[in-house]
Amino acid sequence: MTLPTFLGIGVPRGGTTWLHALLSSHPDVCMPTSEKKLDFFDRYYERGLGWYASFFCPPEQAVRYKAIGEISTQYYDCPECPERISKTLPSSRLVLMLRHPVDRAYSHYGFCVQRANYRGSFTEFLMQKPKALEKGYYSRYVKRYLEYFNASQILALVAENVFVDIPGTQKKIADFLNIDSNKFSAINAKVNASTVPHHRSVYGLVVKTGRRLRRLHLEPLVDFVMRLGIQKSFPMKCIAVLDKGLKKKLSLSYGARL
Repeated sequence: MTLPTFLGIGVPRGGTTWLHALLSSHPDVCMPTSEKKLDFFDRYYERGLGWYASFFCPPEQAVRYKAIGEISTQYYDCPECPERISKTLPSSRLVLMLRHPVDRAYSHYGFCVQRANYRGSFTEFLMQKPKALEKGYYSRYVKRYLEYFNASQILALVAENVFVDIPGTQKKIADFLNIDSNKFSAINAKVNASTVPHHRSVYGLVVKTGRRLRRLHLEPLVDFVMRLGIQKSFPMKCIAVLDKGLKKKLSLSYGARL
């Protein structure tokens, strides 16, 4: 069976959609085509390696690729994942996309406004979902991985630097995975930006229906509908920029607790 040589382990709302698109564009990299997030090591571990391997190319095709991998953002803070990954893929390389923790939390808020039809303010969101900020204490989660992996097996990228120097980032990723950086296709840095649909209630119903279909393992049907361009039927507007004063206050709270 074919198993990954690398994993993208997070963080949520840290630029992993862009990373997935970039890696998928490389002819020497094999990424799952039917599903972006497999969540094997956190949600579906009991399904076994046979189920996991079914998302990758057959063994006879694996020789065509220099790197095989997938990106699942929940691996980042799942307590069981570091040990499970190390037992299954001990020599794998791990790519970690980080982002300013307050910006990451605000993007999480925007995601909930967009996908879950959340109506409250950012402050209310943080009070109701404190884990949105908790995910920003990166060191406590990375330490778990360092118990099972050498630091040389982990590539940490910071989104704010990534999008300032995309060619430099491509070179870092290519060197880490031993692939040719010149073979990447140009990828828009705005992939999966937080936006709000004008018709939020209807859009929320569409998203919830898609989630139910995925839970029933009807991903091909959802992907087919997406390819028809249903999202284009919902005009979008960008999430408002985070207030600088609030961002500074939250940033100071991170420093005080580290």
